[in-house]
Amino acid sequence: MMNRVSIRLRLTVWVVGLMTAALTAFGAGVLWLHARWSRAEFDSGLGDVAATAARMIDEEFAEHGTLTRAAAEVRESLDIPGLATAVLDAQGHSLIAHWHGLDYQRVTGTERLSSGPTFRTIAVAGPTWRVLLQPETTPTGPYTLVVARPMNEIDREQSVLMRVLLLAGTAVVLIAGSLSWWVASSALRPITMMANEAELITADTPDWRLHEAAGSDEVGRLARAFNALLARLARSAETQRDFMADASHELRTPVSVIKNAADVTLDRRTRDEDEYREALTIIKEQSRRLTRLVEDMFVLARADADGQRIALRPIDLSALVTDCSRAAAIIAASKQIHLSAQIAPTQMVSGNDDLLRRLVMNLLDNALQYTPARGSVEVTVARTASRVTVAVADTGSGIPLHERERIFERFVRLDAARTESAGAGLGLPIARWIAHRHGGTLVVGERDGGGSVFTFEMTARMQDAPAGRSSREGQPDRTQLAG
Repeated sequence: MMNRVSIRLRLTVWVVGLMTAALTAFGAGVLWLHARWSRAEFDSGLGDVAATAARMIDEEFAEHGTLTRAAAEVRESLDIPGLATAVLDAQGHSLIAHWHGLDYQRVTGTERLSSGPTFRTIAVAGPTWRVLLQPETTPTGPYTLVVARPMNEIDREQSVLMRVLLLAGTAVVLIAGSLSWWVASSALRPITMMANEAELITADTPDWRLHEAAGSDEVGRLARAFNALLARLARSAETQRDFMADASHELRTPVSVIKNAADVTLDRRTRDEDEYREALTIIKEQSRRLTRLVEDMFVLARADADGQRIALRPIDLSALVTDCSRAAAIIAASKQIHLSAQIAPTQMVSGNDDLLRRLVMNLLDNALQYTPARGSVEVTVARTASRVTVAVADTGSGIPLHERERIFERFVRLDAARTESAGAGLGLPIARWIAHRHGGTLVVGERDGGGSVFTFEMTARMQDAPAGRSSREGQPDRTQLAG
């Protein structure tokens, strides 16, 4: 339910609730302190009257010698309007009294203290009385002074103060609620504007960005983060569109060749066996190319979705590179390319055999594709500290410095190497993705004497060396595979 309420309203409710609780606690404290201070002042006034009465009785007692006559002499002086006064003997009988509406039976029935003055609050049908019982003594015996006064004034002050606090508190809560609503509206206005702008962004407006507020506050950071997200999404969408366009272009070529070969072959009712073989050979080659292209695109699609799970296990990278080099030697021999290998024995890594073979074969295919006849390709496997390095160097035309990162993008083929037999430009992107999934790196550099060198590096697997290993362990073996 709270999720349906706006943040502005929730902030306002919280502020009003907290302000109401704070003002309620403050008002209760003020009323309590006022009651304590007023009662202390009220009791102090009763004590002053009792002290004055005690002095008068002492003076009259000194003159007349009896408590009864002394009390009678001060009777008129103790008759104070709005104030109940009485003098009680040791047995609690009234010697003189001016009750003025106070229930004297409740007073005389109240236990009197002999050690000091005692205050009592007596609630009767009318007002509430504050009573002071102050024990005194004379040479003939003790007596008790009773001084009482109704607490109407204190009750009236408390009532007035309570009404003032209620009115003031209500006004303060309303003002605080209004201010919190205004402040919340002002603070959330940029977010509301951003939400409205975000609702207008569609696939037809990929370059639209939110208005970024000046400053480095939270709203500005949110706008910049959202714009950065939009930029990444726009780049992703653009990459996807380019991928689809390039994929369509690459798929169209073998499909067109297959269609044309079939159409030409079927154009005549009868043909020689050689003509049928030639047509079927063309269809087979283009189908193989089409299959390879679809497989590469599927691998990249799973890479984008991070759906390719890699099962890692111990692998002898040296043996794997040797197998790949022997397979590539057949292609190298057909193209009159000298292929050699310099491979350090038994370099163990943790990886996926199929993916690492694909990486190495892609590097070898790329090198053989762009190396001219009577050129050379060299494969190297070496160990450096805790890293294993696989390098494939060729004597081709090389790659310009500004193109060395671009060649790892999908469907990118350098113009100088763009031929009908060239690949679709997916081998190197797949190879770099495999390298990254194995926690390694794949970079391209310039080979000494001309050409390019692709270097794949990953972490070596630590293991104990078996006993009886040859003294040549760890040293590279030079092998001429083709040429």
